[in-house]
Amino acid sequence: MNLGDAVTRHYPIAGMDFADFWDTCGYFLHVHPKDTKVYYTIEGSETTLAEKDTDVAAILDRLKKRPQSILFMQADLEGPRTRPGLARVTYQPEQIEDEPAGLKLVSHYLSKLSMYEFESLLYEKYHLEETVQTKVEFGKPCEVLSAIVDLRGFSAFCEKPNIESPYTCGLMHSFYRAVQMSFIKFRPDMLKFLGDGVMAIWETTPEDRELAIDNCLAGSLDINSRWQVVRRSSQFSHGAPEEVAIGISFGLASQLPGIGDYIGRPLNIASRLSSVCPGGQIYVDKAVPSIGPQYPKEDVTAHIKSFGRYYIWRIQAG
Repeated sequence: MNLGDAVTRHYPIAGMDFADFWDTCGYFLHVHPKDTKVYYTIEGSETTLAEKDTDVAAILDRLKKRPQSILFMQADLEGPRTRPGLARVTYQPEQIEDEPAGLKLVSHYLSKLSMYEFESLLYEKYHLEETVQTKVEFGKPCEVLSAIVDLRGFSAFCEKPNIESPYTCGLMHSFYRAVQMSFIKFRPDMLKFLGDGVMAIWETTPEDRELAIDNCLAGSLDINSRWQVVRRSSQFSHGAPEEVAIGISFGLASQLPGIGDYIGRPLNIASRLSSVCPGGQIYVDKAVPSIGPQYPKEDVTAHIKSFGRYYIWRIQAG
C-alpha cells in the first residue's frame, strides 16, 4: 500500500486476540459503510492462519482446532466504491524493528468526523487514555546556522480593505518559493513557514560549515532580488510589501525528538536580529564564522530584546 498522504494512527493496545481485532474492523466498517469486505491475514506462532481470507468463521475454527499465539494480524478493507489498498488495520503484540507493538490504522479516506467516531469506540473499549505515558526525551546538541527571513510591513499591508486572503496566499506562496529557490544550492535541513517570515536551519559540521555559511549569505542576498521581481509582477496588481529583512546567527541548538524542529540560542538571536533589521539589509551575529570578503560588511550594534546592545555585522542587500 502506498501511504502517500494517508491518515496514520497507532494505539498502544496490549493482548488483542482475533475476536478483538475482528470487532475493531467492525468499528471501521461502521464509520465507513462504503467498505463492505475485510481480507484477513493472520500469522500464528505455529502456522499461517489466514491469507487474505474473508471467512471469519473459518479463521475462528482454525484457532479453536489449533490454539497458538498470534504474531501478526492484518486487515485490508475495501468495497465496491473504494479502491483496494486504501485502508488497512494491523496488530502486532511485540515491537518489530521500528514498528511499535499495538494496533495501527492507515486510511486514505476517513474524514475527521469518521476518525473521531472510530477512535471514540476504541477509547471506550480499551481506555487508551489511561495507557498513555509521558516519555521524556532530551534534545541532542548540534551545531546550527539559522536564518530568519521577514517580509517587512506585511501586517499593515494585509489590513488594507482591498487585500483579501486569496491574494495574500498568492503573495506568501511566492515569498516562500523565493526563499526556497534562493537556498536551493545547499538546501537547509529545515525550512519552516512563520506566517510573514521563513526560518531556515542548516545543521552543520566542520566539513560543511563554510559551505553552509557561504550559501546562506549568497541566498539571503538573492532573496531580495527575487522578491523585487515578484512584487513587480502583473499578477500582484494590488501591490505587495516592499522589502525583506534577514537575521542570521550560529551556535549550538538541539532538535526536538520526533518532531524535527529546533530549539536554541542561535534561533532566538536570528529572530531578534530579523525583528530589528531594516528592510533591504541583513544582520549577522558575530558568532557566524568564516564570512568571505565577497560579502562587504559593516561593524555595527543593534539593540535586541532580552540581550540589549548586541554587536553584529550589517550587510546591505538592496
